[in-house]
Amino acid sequence: MKPKVGWSPVRLLAGMLSDGKPTLAELFAMAKDFGFETIELHHAMIPAYDRRTLDEVVNLLHRNQLKLSMLTCAPDFTHPDGREREKQLDEMKTKIVAAWVLGAEGVRVTVGCAHKEVSREEGVSWAVEMLKRLVEFAHPRGVKLGLENHYKDRLWELPDFAFDPDVFLEVAKQLKGTPIGINFDCANPLMVNRDPIPILQAVADRVWHVHVSDRKLGEYAHRVLGDGDVPLEAIFSELARIGFRGVISLEDGQAYLGDEGTRHSLEFLRQQIAKHWP
Repeated sequence: MKPKVGWSPVRLLAGMLSDGKPTLAELFAMAKDFGFETIELHHAMIPAYDRRTLDEVVNLLHRNQLKLSMLTCAPDFTHPDGREREKQLDEMKTKIVAAWVLGAEGVRVTVGCAHKEVSREEGVSWAVEMLKRLVEFAHPRGVKLGLENHYKDRLWELPDFAFDPDVFLEVAKQLKGTPIGINFDCANPLMVNRDPIPILQAVADRVWHVHVSDRKLGEYAHRVLGDGDVPLEAIFSELARIGFRGVISLEDGQAYLGDEGTRHSLEFLRQQIAKHWP
């Protein structure tokens, strides 16, 4: 069994939020036309979280023969105000229910923002506490949590509290033994000049979803797969070695080639899957 190929169309997020284009119907039609098996939605792409809207999204997914691999969320569990952390938890519970209604395998979760007044010890402690409380809600509902080695959400002003891989691995270590899994991001370690392979190896047994993108070392902008410095060949080899069979989601943040770039990246990804999962 080979991994499934998914699409995270983040290059289209700004337009969807500013002028409503593309619509979800148009977005899903694009995914079908490209030939993706699954799609991933940033939580802000869902126009509302009432049941009627969610049912409409489900119908659109079915119409285009797509499955939602993950609802990409970005809770701020390191906020210095405890009341805000509780609010973030409540909002995430709403999104967990939405993911269940939408048929998603799970949701992406984050540690939180790098608030300058929060110490490493405080941030790690708060994040671990809130993530454990969240998984107590999600797990009985059959919704997975995927903690990401994250750098910065597109709607955040601050980078992630755990953008340093050592902090991410500390949080992941304290969550070991819980049902919380990992959404491994192939490119984020390059933002801090780190090799993704040792990070992947440290959490390999918990990875159920993968973000694949490319970028130049130290640059936030995404590139077409194969145009950057991410050691994609080595990452795919390691994923195959550990027996990964989940969704590899193309985090399509490049805008300089648009749809042509998406097709180029998709072809690159398919070739790599054929090579490493013969």
